[in-house]
Amino acid sequence: MKTTRPIRNCPPVFRFVCPKRWEALTPTEERGVRHCGQCDQRAYLCATDEETVTHARAGHCIAREMPDAFELPRVYVGQPAGLPPVTPQQEEARRAMLRERGVDDAIKNAQRSSRCCARCKYPAPDWRVECRVCGFEMGRAAAAGGQDG
Repeated sequence: MKTTRPIRNCPPVFRFVCPKRWEALTPTEERGVRHCGQCDQRAYLCATDEETVTHARAGHCIAREMPDAFELPRVYVGQPAGLPPVTPQQEEARRAMLRERGVDDAIKNAQRSSRCCARCKYPAPDWRVECRVCGFEMGRAAAAGGQDG
């Protein structure tokens, strides 16, 4: 599957998603770390979920592999007479993209979340019932008075 490495989890002082790609950042002497000249931050290439959570909790900019949009199933607008079937590669890319969107949601909550998913260990807000990364049914966390919120 063809992938890209967008930069994610840039500090909240930025009001945009970093337009850079890992390959465009300046290599450093440290393996898996590059420097962005635009924001003067270090970005960490995360190959595992554990690395992703660790760097997200630390507030670092990160890069992760995610499917290239051209690998996803096509979207048709109009009144087609017959649609081509979705290929196994497109279905794989769709599942991977949905998971990576869940990872994006989890790393946005990494510094504020008081709990993690029991299955995949990604941070999850107390109000979330199901993990957006792995789909595990966690239920809501108990509210401060011992009652469900």
